[in-house]
Amino acid sequence: MANDEFEKRFPARDSAAVVALATNIRRLRKLRGWTQDRLASELGIEQNAVSLLENGRANPTLIMIEGISRVFGVRLAELLETSGRVRKVEGSPNIAGPSRRRSSGRTS
Repeated sequence: MANDEFEKRFPARDSAAVVALATNIRRLRKLRGWTQDRLASELGIEQNAVSLLENGRANPTLIMIEGISRVFGVRLAELLETSGRVRKVEGSPNIAGPSRRRSSGRTS
């Protein structure tokens, strides 16, 4: 019964944006070698909130997503990218994924 209550309170969300956000948070945290406790400390939240974010069971506010992007040094929109290739924000000492090149669509 306790599991039913958990499922009601924190349903798994299957939207592409939630899945991408969860995947990118976990990937970026692991790239830094951080525990969920460390990320929670950086964000000023509890560890269980990080777990909910990483498992796609949270519905974070825009303010929270901005905080996550700031902590990891990536652009907010890139946390929602499904490619798994999040770039580092210029001038940020934080670790992020490899850069990607944008094509102008023109050929030489």
